[in-house]
Amino acid sequence: MKSNLLLKRFLTQYFDPGLDLRIQAFNLLGFAGISAGIVTSILALFTDAGFLNILLNLSGSLVGLFCLHYVSRTKKYDLGFLLVVVIVFLLLFPFLFFNIGGYQSGMPAFFIFAIVFTTIMLEGKKRILFTAFELIIYGACFWVAFRHPQTVTPFETPYDAMLDTMMGTLIVAMILVLVVLLYMRIHGNHEKQLESLDQLKTEFFQNMNHDMKTPLTIIASDIGNAEDLLDYEVDKETIREYLLHAQEEIQHLARQVEHSLTLAAANEWRRYMSTFDYGELLRSNSQGFRGVMERSGNRLTLDIPTAFPLIHGNRDMLKQVLNNLLFNASKHTKNSEIKVSLRHLGEHLETTISDLGEGIHENILRQIWERGVSGDGTTGYGMHISKTIVEMHGGEISIDSRVGEGTTIRFTLPINAS
Repeated sequence: MKSNLLLKRFLTQYFDPGLDLRIQAFNLLGFAGISAGIVTSILALFTDAGFLNILLNLSGSLVGLFCLHYVSRTKKYDLGFLLVVVIVFLLLFPFLFFNIGGYQSGMPAFFIFAIVFTTIMLEGKKRILFTAFELIIYGACFWVAFRHPQTVTPFETPYDAMLDTMMGTLIVAMILVLVVLLYMRIHGNHEKQLESLDQLKTEFFQNMNHDMKTPLTIIASDIGNAEDLLDYEVDKETIREYLLHAQEEIQHLARQVEHSLTLAAANEWRRYMSTFDYGELLRSNSQGFRGVMERSGNRLTLDIPTAFPLIHGNRDMLKQVLNNLLFNASKHTKNSEIKVSLRHLGEHLETTISDLGEGIHENILRQIWERGVSGDGTTGYGMHISKTIVEMHGGEISIDSRVGEGTTIRFTLPINAS
């Protein structure tokens, strides 16, 4: 289980489909370069290529490891790209060319590898400039090696030359095939995203049309009735009632629009993921409701120990879940207790929000997670949105409630679900 979680975190961090092609290609280059450097160093031991060649290949692996770590932490991808191009492609590769057999080795294949990745990783004038530098420098390497063979350290035997050329060609071919597959995967994901966006757009407008039709009809009727009554001698209180009712429907409509936009935006949640202390979020959010609860005569009890593992998710969306559930608890509880607790259950954190309020009728409870279901005249979106967000994060949510006895809601979130 732990190894699967680590693998999932690794793939999400470096090869998530939402990452830019250049970033995924850079990560692939880094891991391929590290592996190639280690393999080549081992190969150099068996071919007696010399201590210097082993050291240079291991140095290249260390440079790749450093760049990957640096870029992953700082997100300065452009700088990471330039470091690889300058240090590895323009300095290390030509040096290795002359120290590992020249054009009778596998280095010409790595020259092709460098040019392809420079074209992928850099953009605009940098792409043109550094690709031209590489072509000039690599061409000069061939010319110098041909005109001055003494500058090249030859292999001990033809077998060693063949082995190095074969390994270099196979490694570069494998990496380029992986890049092509990576591009095809990203292209396929983009096509699916476009289809999904078209579907979401259609569903969004259908939902908005459905949800807005009734409130708009009521608003138009109330205002029309109020206008008609102005032509008659009707007391202002009657007109005021119509206008207040219209105002309530306008506020109801505004909440529906807000919730619809929240559901539409939920599909972009992965773009705003971060690793954070969920216990701190739960604690601060609950404290923010203390004043609201006290005005209803309620006391808030927190059972949220410190030093919980971090989670990886969308902080704003999870905050909205807490706001929805705490608001419902405070709204339906008077002069009683509302308790918020957090505990560690294996690979998950479980949040429990319980109250001793009025509870939920069984008929409504069965449909509580459906969109538009409400027992108090509100939009009925809050619980549906909460369930959607929790499940998007890989968690589960449940509710237990009895009329007159209170309500308990529990939901789980995976630990470090990156």
